[in-house]
Amino acid sequence: MHKIIILDDHTLFRIGVIAILKNESSFEVESEHQNFDSLRPLIPSLSSHVILVDISLPKESGLEVVKYIKNVNPKLKVIILSSHKEEFYLVNALDAGADGYIHKDAEPEELIKGIKKVVKGEKFYSLEISSLLINSMYNRPQKGMLYLTNKEKQVIQFLQDGYSSKEIADKLDVSPRTIETHRANILNKFGLKNTTELIKKIVEQKINF
Repeated sequence: MHKIIILDDHTLFRIGVIAILKNESSFEVESEHQNFDSLRPLIPSLSSHVILVDISLPKESGLEVVKYIKNVNPKLKVIILSSHKEEFYLVNALDAGADGYIHKDAEPEELIKGIKKVVKGEKFYSLEISSLLINSMYNRPQKGMLYLTNKEKQVIQFLQDGYSSKEIADKLDVSPRTIETHRANILNKFGLKNTTELIKKIVEQKINF
């Protein structure tokens, strides 16, 4: 019997996932949690097989939750559930130690298949996510997948603080044109149109750099 824990702040989504998992005789939903506060104290002693973690939680980033779980109890398997298809989230989920990444549009059969594979020690990514991963590696074989550079992270932090491109350029001792290039690259990586959308996403998703 595979024991499963669900961490997601949307009640209806949890109910739906539980209903799907109950159709599989080898699965047992051990508990469900709306936020990480109630789950955190249990992590060190948990013997569950898989924890399904929403990437967007009320108080913290699901990516940070994955890192915490893997640091405290590495034997636990963690699958990210996400409505995000951007490469940034996938790359950072892998870095955090996630054992799988399943898009919330995935079919029930795909969720069940993913859990079974992860329990066996394999990695699993839902169909759309797998395509993204393959395309990413194929398009940039010399560098691997697309990460934010240290300079891009600096630029984002300055943008969050309200600095203009010229002010950031002065602080980093580069030309304003260079900062504009960084901004364009950052927006492209996130799949966004402007800096306002970028800052909003960072705040909403509690992304740390």
